[in-house]
Amino acid sequence: MVVMLTKADIKQYATRLTPFKGVFIFIVVMMAANWFWKIFVHDGNYDTDVTFLGINITGPFIFEQKEIIRVVSLVFELFNIPFAVSHGTMFEFANRQSSEIAWGCTGLKQAFIFACIIAFSRGPWKHKWWYILAGLLVVHVVNVLRITVVGVVLSHDPEAFEIVHSYFFKYVFYFIIFLMWVMWEEYFFKKSLQKTEKTGAT
Repeated sequence: MVVMLTKADIKQYATRLTPFKGVFIFIVVMMAANWFWKIFVHDGNYDTDVTFLGINITGPFIFEQKEIIRVVSLVFELFNIPFAVSHGTMFEFANRQSSEIAWGCTGLKQAFIFACIIAFSRGPWKHKWWYILAGLLVVHVVNVLRITVVGVVLSHDPEAFEIVHSYFFKYVFYFIIFLMWVMWEEYFFKKSLQKTEKTGAT
């Protein structure tokens, strides 16, 4: 039995799916940005340089790496957590455990994904540019907190390190990006849409 869909049926289904359009865009852009990074950006933890299409882009990664080391060190000192920094990129703790701030720990990949999500989301560009900048700051702060907590866990309970580092905070990071996108949809896109509709009605 073949079911033929009329234009009215297709329009009806499309209307029902409209509320999920933003979520669909979010998922597609996030996956595409992640795929793009994996294919074109070479930032392996054991690579001396980070490259994009053969172009050396290590500079921003080194800057972020140093900034993370600086800020996290201040937090460790504030809470009297014994540590030392070796080779300029590695935290060493009193229990002889160590953690290196590799290229993947800089949070720049997550910052890129967030910027792509907002750039391709619905809404006015007059708000997008500053929202992206504010979001990048949030991503940086979250990443610093992440590395700080991971360091504390490593210095007190090394067996929990892998779970916290590779699983828990990975999903927390993307959940926060999702929440920032929800804020964009609810407070900027929908408000601008309502304003347009009111203008059109008058």
